[in-house]
Amino acid sequence: MKEWKDRAEVSFVTNISRFDYLKQQIQEVAEKFSFNHQQLAKIFDLPMTELDGLLNNKASITTEQLDKIERKIAMLFAGFEGIDARERAALLLNDLIKDYMFSTASVAKMIHVEEKDLNDFRQALLMDKNVELKICVNSIMLHFVLHD
Repeated sequence: MKEWKDRAEVSFVTNISRFDYLKQQIQEVAEKFSFNHQQLAKIFDLPMTELDGLLNNKASITTEQLDKIERKIAMLFAGFEGIDARERAALLLNDLIKDYMFSTASVAKMIHVEEKDLNDFRQALLMDKNVELKICVNSIMLHFVLHD
């Protein structure tokens, strides 16, 4: 399986401000996916007033919030194309094992698969598509449950 770095940074030079750039990106993502104002506020975890402020150049948004918005926009625009679904599920699964110090045996029991199948999945070996689907879906649900 491919190894991924925990963090990547990209820098570029532009003649517009960060707020103008984000405003432009938010408008593009809204247009591309037909999001309304309320959906955008929910996606970016902002109250409607803060989203309005950002879109009207009257933002009082923290740098941390701006970083989070940029990451979400990047994932919406390009993140799902760069990594296939199986790899994304494997990343979540590996995070669970690492973050919670679970053994593969305990994860296999929680997601109701054989440990051998889970190990094969983690090593990107060919396997029955139904088992692979079960591992993917249940790993995602387990990740969601534990991180909610």
